[in-house]
Amino acid sequence: MITADITIAAPAIAALLAPARQILLITHVNPDGDAIGSLLGVWHSLRASGKTAVALAPSALPEYVCCLPGIEHVQVYQAGQELPACDLIWMMDTAALDRAGPVYEEHAPQIHQLPIIVVDHHITNPGEGRINLIDAHAASTAELLTLLLTAMHAPLPPDAATALLLGITTDTQSFQTSSSGVQSLRAAALLLEAGADQQAIVRKLYYALPFGTAQLVGKSFNEIRREGGLIWTHVSQEMRESSEDSEDASDYITQMLQRIDGMQVAVLFKERPDGTVKISLRSIPDIDVAEIATLWGGGGHAQAAGATLQLGLQAAEATVLSVVREAIRQAG
Repeated sequence: MITADITIAAPAIAALLAPARQILLITHVNPDGDAIGSLLGVWHSLRASGKTAVALAPSALPEYVCCLPGIEHVQVYQAGQELPACDLIWMMDTAALDRAGPVYEEHAPQIHQLPIIVVDHHITNPGEGRINLIDAHAASTAELLTLLLTAMHAPLPPDAATALLLGITTDTQSFQTSSSGVQSLRAAALLLEAGADQQAIVRKLYYALPFGTAQLVGKSFNEIRREGGLIWTHVSQEMRESSEDSEDASDYITQMLQRIDGMQVAVLFKERPDGTVKISLRSIPDIDVAEIATLWGGGGHAQAAGATLQLGLQAAEATVLSVVREAIRQAG
């Protein structure tokens, strides 16, 4: 079943959860605030309802989620690790099963044998679960989960509310994105009423910028380039090694790129230690960067997407920029 209607999904998901003894919660590789906020929020809710659950992140967590209560209960997957024992899998903020990275790569046959719940807001999600709540109009997965848990009359303790509110706050950039609307604000209000610690989130997100992040942002902006509405820069391994590197720096860089006046498409090229390049794309509504990202196996949202290219930094820039230029040209 694939639906965007919470009133349809809620009873179906509740029925699937009811007999489950051990629930495995998984999100996407290189998780962001929405991914971890969603993961931990559901973990707290299930725990409060008497269920046993394991929260599993496919790779390291961003530093800013350390403020979340119970974050120590989120396990980070290690290569070769056995899949935690479970009889149900709940995937969240994951545009496809293989976006679970090494968890999926090493355990795909086992994963496909289990019932899977998918809750997501990526337009590229094909709906590979038994029950799929997918709403591309939702500003965040945490928003969807807040409304889903409320519709299911599931517990929403303050710790769960705080985690989910961080997810909404980060994915909406504090309600600045075009997808932020009445539903986003309604979900946030529900979380505040449930006891979410908004000020802890604000302090961590906006008043705790790591010095290494500031260094790397400065280096990347020395490399910024512009062609009309196309704006791009990169973060090389050399740049990272010559600063007090912070893995969260790319988020700040991308946000700043898209705030430049006249931007139509912004691209950040991030060189990884293995020589591949991760791209982060942002755009105005007339240009669908999710469609662009799918050319390299990526995906995301119409105005915010990403992918990983098996190319060096210079080759990746040449390849991606040529495609983006054409998309801008076609948009007129």
